[in-house]
Amino acid sequence: MRSLPSLAITALLLITPTTSKGTTKPPGQDAILLSNVQTLTLRDHRMTSSRRVAPMPQLGCTGPSKICDLYQIETMRCTNQGYDYDEEDVQWTCTASLPAEFKLGATDVICEGYRNSNDKWVLKGSCGVEYRLLLTELGEKRFGKSQNRGAAGWASRQTGGTAGYRKTFALLGDLIFWGFFVSVFVLIFWPMIADCFGLRRTRGGRAPGQGWGGFWGGGGGGGGGGYPGPPPPYSPCPDPNASFGRQGWTPGFWTGALGGAAAGYQMGRRGNSGVGSSFRSGGYDAGEGSSRSRSPPRFSSTSESTGFGSTRRR
Repeated sequence: MRSLPSLAITALLLITPTTSKGTTKPPGQDAILLSNVQTLTLRDHRMTSSRRVAPMPQLGCTGPSKICDLYQIETMRCTNQGYDYDEEDVQWTCTASLPAEFKLGATDVICEGYRNSNDKWVLKGSCGVEYRLLLTELGEKRFGKSQNRGAAGWASRQTGGTAGYRKTFALLGDLIFWGFFVSVFVLIFWPMIADCFGLRRTRGGRAPGQGWGGFWGGGGGGGGGGYPGPPPPYSPCPDPNASFGRQGWTPGFWTGALGGAAAGYQMGRRGNSGVGSSFRSGGYDAGEGSSRSRSPPRFSSTSESTGFGSTRRR
């Protein structure tokens, strides 16, 4: 008869292989370990597989947005370069063919955890790449250095803050100009409007409309023997019944000066608004105001570019 300790050891040996085997068994037929994946090939305009969450594009550009709008990568190939702290925390190098104006930045592989976002098992076919597209030195010469600041970073925040201040000062300048313009307009034309509607009181025995002859073209005292009687009542208001060329008032110096000042100010504002456009080169504007009829820019010949990234689960 066997002793109790020997029976316990035998039972432990029988249980241990089964338990160990159970820990490596995949939770489903389409569950895989990334440590067993050597390469991934991803294509534009294709979606990943999904089980728990919504699918994602196999290739997604994360910025800067204006550079992403310029060029889209068709195919990318990522290679397993080992792991970091954990065997399933795989590090990747990803390559793609790009024109000489562009280069790859970070390339992170994102996969769907089979049971949850922390599961080491991932769904087969659920991996996609989020990459950053940057400008090379040639691209900066063509499109401007400011485009590489893109997403995050101190320079980008400073640029955004400066632009906000410029907009605020421009708005304040507009308010001051138009307030001054309206004030001058009212000061010049209010006496005439008051005469038209009978709002002015007579001063020194003159009826409304008789005090503007010298300024608006009305008759003054004649030469020679003098003017017999009071001057005719020249009215600053246009007579709707008068024939063409006989109206009492027509636009003169001040109306022309005010109109010219307003037009000149607006032309100056339009000219200044185009000075800061740093994304125009060779007749191409990638901003929101660009014309749809313009053809996309032509790029140099392509070559391989490499980016580096880690693994994330969703």
